[in-house]
Order: sequence, then structure tokens, then C-alpha cells
Amino acid sequence: MERRNFISKGILGLIGLSLADFATAAVWPVTNKAITNNKNNTCMRMKSFDVPHKGIRNGLSRLSLLAGKTNYKDIKEIQQLNELGKEVFLILNTHAKDENDISLKYLEEKMKGASHHDVEEHVRLHVAQARLEKMLDELLQNPNADKADQAGSEFYMLLADYHADYLQHMSKEERITQQLLWENFSDEELVAHRSEIMKNLPPDTLLLWFKYIAPAQSHQERLGLFKSFKAGAPALLFNRVKELLAEVLTEKEYNLLMEELQ
Repeated sequence: MERRNFISKGILGLIGLSLADFATAAVWPVTNKAITNNKNNTCMRMKSFDVPHKGIRNGLSRLSLLAGKTNYKDIKEIQQLNELGKEVFLILNTHAKDENDISLKYLEEKMKGASHHDVEEHVRLHVAQARLEKMLDELLQNPNADKADQAGSEFYMLLADYHADYLQHMSKEERITQQLLWENFSDEELVAHRSEIMKNLPPDTLLLWFKYIAPAQSHQERLGLFKSFKAGAPALLFNRVKELLAEVLTEKEYNLLMEELQ
């Protein structure tokens, strides 16, 4: 199966859809549930962070792996690292903005002060990320064979620190912020938050999220996500999504998914 750079083509231009058309299908399904115990009453609740955080963990892991393997004296390998970095940093920027503007904003309205820690962490992580982005651009724009290994090693170590920091940040959101969301919002309200996030995403950004989320999910999670997406998406759009999935999934994963989506 031919591999192509799917995301960079401009999804709407290829299939002639308006943003409103795209937004009709751009809602995560409510398939990810968690068991929590509150005052000895076990109940099923929607996990707000599960889907995007799986994509972020995948993206950061891939970036860290490539940074460790890169020959920093080889401009083609640096270009490859730079391209991956731009994709991962884009979804990180998008995710922080979506949380600040929607999930955390609504939580703050319900419970004053509850969002402060996460918002402050987003600012701190953004500063660290901006430094990494600057270093990555400098590696590409100003290659220096004599200092390449040193510069590459510094980038790799700082990326490792950032990666570890971001994993801890997501873990706290999943354990602490999620509990606050459950205590203050119904599942219907959390679904509405998610829908608002998805409808605000530019189409190419949503497809970029799919690129990192889909390989990181179990088959059942993936099936739930794309079954829901298929139900609301125009046929031409879903065909483009299928092309993306053929790129990022194994042949076995892709065939099983397509078989069950029929």
C-alpha cells in the first residue's frame, strides 16, 4: 500500500468540503469510560483526557526516539526530526489551548481556583517547548559540523526532560482534574465540551490528531472512534480518513478495522 504525506495536502481542498461540513463529523465518540468509586458508589463516567493524551504520548515517544537516533551532521536526518517536531508541537499547542479555553474555563466557572494549577503548568510547559522549537530550528538553519553532536545531545537531553515533565502533567490531569470534572459536570456536559473542542479544530489539525491517536488506541477504542466518525462524516471525507489510517496502522490493524466498519 502506497505511503504518502497525507496531512500536508490540505484536506478541504482535496475533497471540496466547507468547515461546517467537516465539523458535523468532528466529534469524539463517547466510548472511553472509567470506573471510579465515589463514596462507595461505583459508576461509569466518561474520561475527558483519554483520547488526546494517548495521541500525545505516542507523538512525544516517537519524537524522543527519533531525536536519540538522529545523526546531527546529516541535514536530511535533521529535516526529518524537524518535520516530526513541528507536528508534535502543533498538537501540544492545540491541546493546551483547547483545555484552557474550554474544559478548564468551564471548570473555573463552577469551582473558582480549580483550573489555576493546570493553566500555570501549561504556561511553564509552553516556555520549555518554545526553547526546544528554537533549538530545532537552529539545528536545521545553522548546521555546524564541528558542534553538531554537542548541539544534538543538548537538544536530546532537554527533550527528555520535557517529555518526562509532560507525562507527569498528563497523569495529574487524568487523576486530579478529571475527578474535579466528574464532580462538577454530567457526562452530557462533558460530551458537549468535547464537541466544542472538536468543532473548533481546523480540519488538517483534526486529521493530524488522528495520525497520532489511532495507532495508540486498542482495537475496540479505535473502532468506537471511527464508527462514530463515519456515521457523521461525508463519504469523501471518510475515504480520506481511511487513507490516513492505511498509513499509520499496521496492515493487520487496518484490515480488521475496515472489516468491522463495513
